[in-house]
Amino acid sequence: MAGYRYLIFTLLFIIASCAQVGQITGGGADTYAPKPVEENVSPASGSKNFNGSHIKIPFNEFFKLKNPSVNIVMIPPHANINASFKGKTLLLDWDDSLRENTTYAIYLNGAIQDLNESNDSIIQYFFSTGDVLDTLSYRIQVKDAWTNEPVSKATVVLYDVFTKELRSFASTGPKGYAEMRCLRNGEYAMSVFKDLNADMEYQPNEPIAFSSNERITLLKSRVDSIPYRLYTPLLEPKITTKRFIGPNSYIIAANRPLLKTAFTINDELIPEDKVIYHTNDSVQLFWNTAGVTRAEITVQNATFNDTLSLRYSEKTTNAPLLFSSKNRSNTYAPTDTICFVLNDLITSIDTSLIKIQTLTDSTYLKDYVVLLDKNTVCFLFDKKELSRLVFEFSPNAVTSTRDSIGLEEFIITLNPDRKYGVINLKLNGYKSPVILQTIKGGKLFMETPIASPPESFRLQELAPGQYTFVIIEDSNGNGKWDVGDYETRKQPEALDVFSTPTTIRANWEVVLELIPSK
Repeated sequence: MAGYRYLIFTLLFIIASCAQVGQITGGGADTYAPKPVEENVSPASGSKNFNGSHIKIPFNEFFKLKNPSVNIVMIPPHANINASFKGKTLLLDWDDSLRENTTYAIYLNGAIQDLNESNDSIIQYFFSTGDVLDTLSYRIQVKDAWTNEPVSKATVVLYDVFTKELRSFASTGPKGYAEMRCLRNGEYAMSVFKDLNADMEYQPNEPIAFSSNERITLLKSRVDSIPYRLYTPLLEPKITTKRFIGPNSYIIAANRPLLKTAFTINDELIPEDKVIYHTNDSVQLFWNTAGVTRAEITVQNATFNDTLSLRYSEKTTNAPLLFSSKNRSNTYAPTDTICFVLNDLITSIDTSLIKIQTLTDSTYLKDYVVLLDKNTVCFLFDKKELSRLVFEFSPNAVTSTRDSIGLEEFIITLNPDRKYGVINLKLNGYKSPVILQTIKGGKLFMETPIASPPESFRLQELAPGQYTFVIIEDSNGNGKWDVGDYETRKQPEALDVFSTPTTIRANWEVVLELIPSK
């Protein structure tokens, strides 16, 4: 019998440690958490017909207790545990009576730390008050819904589906796995979440994962082969940014789309021709601020009915006009449109005061078209055989609601095709709408909604470098990745992360097949 108990103890104690960075000393840092001396634990883990109220767990080194009233838990929660220690031995006891013929687990969830490095342990101790020890187990893996990487330190809580009583819990390890043991057969409900406030209960702001089935039926030990996908729920609708930019504009951003929104400033409705959408959740409003240093901005749509207040100085409202190339590097690819942006709405352009000169032969371009859109002016012309241009805007060439620009000059470089590479993406496996995200240097470089994925999709004029990709299955066709909805059991939209970099060189074309994961 002693050998049997030793085997149970070895299987059921789970030790995890994390090293902290310490000062350099004469010896190596202690990177291991205190470990129980298994053969001296009394009563042994896995004991049956347990009728006591005391447990002694000796450790291999001196330790300290970390928040034992929170980090030491009995499940089912039929008793409040008192924790103390004497020397290297942890002493646990309780005053409450336990139920008959019940398997109990005591979790030491980071409660035991060593004295110097604060490495801690996750320990599970089991016993039964009857002559049967429940032996079923349930194992799952938790992955991040966006990156598809394993999630560590996610909390997995198992409840009795009928009584709602807590039956087991575990914390995921470095590879995202969590296993709940000593379960009896029956039906359970489960919560998987990041317990940010350590209260063992899911809160609306905490990342969560769930399966499509609300109930888990255990008739034998089970390993769930489908990972649980953890995501951060949408927060309550909120305006995230409100900022004044002199002389005449306001930036408003939110955590929800701002399309089809009515904006007013000091009770004046802002017409559409004075609203610029930088993204669907970020807008710039233009309004004449002459003599005004305070704005009440209302935001009204199906989601928002908010009023924002902004104060600013008169000096800011008198900020100078700034005219700049839309591409701040002043370098354009062959198919780019050359545009210039003003920090105010443009009211008129006098093309007779604009000169475009080629630097190769000092001639002037005559055949071009000028397009004006709110605060942006663009130039269309045949760029073949051109390499460097000088755009000269004489004073009063561009007039805004406040003033006219002074003399402005920009040297623009037009790169030839051979400066760029091409990726020919094979998308044969995707049949429904997707969103293609092209990543360069760890940052989003380009996002392309594709309603009907073709067999081949060309990404052209790519600067040399390394690129990776994400393909989002845009199931509702709204052009963005949607997180899950716990209430309706709707899972986050599926995506594939292609993290192996593809190297692009100038004047190269690479053929790359992106194969769906399922």
